[in-house]
Amino acid sequence: MKVNVAQLRRTEGGSEEYQFSENFPPLQLGNEEYIYQKPLKVVINVINTGKSLLARGWVQSLLGVNCSRCLKEISFPLDFEFEDEWLPLELISQDDEESVFIFEKDEFSIDERILEHILLNLPMRFMCSEECKGLCPHCGADLNTNPCVCSNEIIDPRLEILSKWNKGV
Repeated sequence: MKVNVAQLRRTEGGSEEYQFSENFPPLQLGNEEYIYQKPLKVVINVINTGKSLLARGWVQSLLGVNCSRCLKEISFPLDFEFEDEWLPLELISQDDEESVFIFEKDEFSIDERILEHILLNLPMRFMCSEECKGLCPHCGADLNTNPCVCSNEIIDPRLEILSKWNKGV
């Protein structure tokens, strides 16, 4: 996704809206790969503040993920807003380097920045529902659909001696 701000840079106080709908490659996070189930829709309104370009945007899509408790495939909705400040390279001071984004030409790609915003808006764990019971740690049965037939008497061998404690009383 490329944003051309040549006209906007000449108009202090002006704004321009950009809309994109693109198929992004799968999102790779460690060993996990998440597939976009819908094209990524991005709407950005860029305002020339005189010193910088203020970009306010919105991202929407569906991401195919697995529930971290029961491993069922689910669709996670991506729907969030973001805001970035962009400064041309010639106006950068040392104080600005860490708080704003730099662009050199009148046209620049925002793909990396959109990906960063997506990563910042992902939860630590994906869940199909708050009530998800997950999988049995012993037999692997989905506790949401089938009751587990495992014995609840399985005891950690390191703590087995404690099971005999206080039985003689």
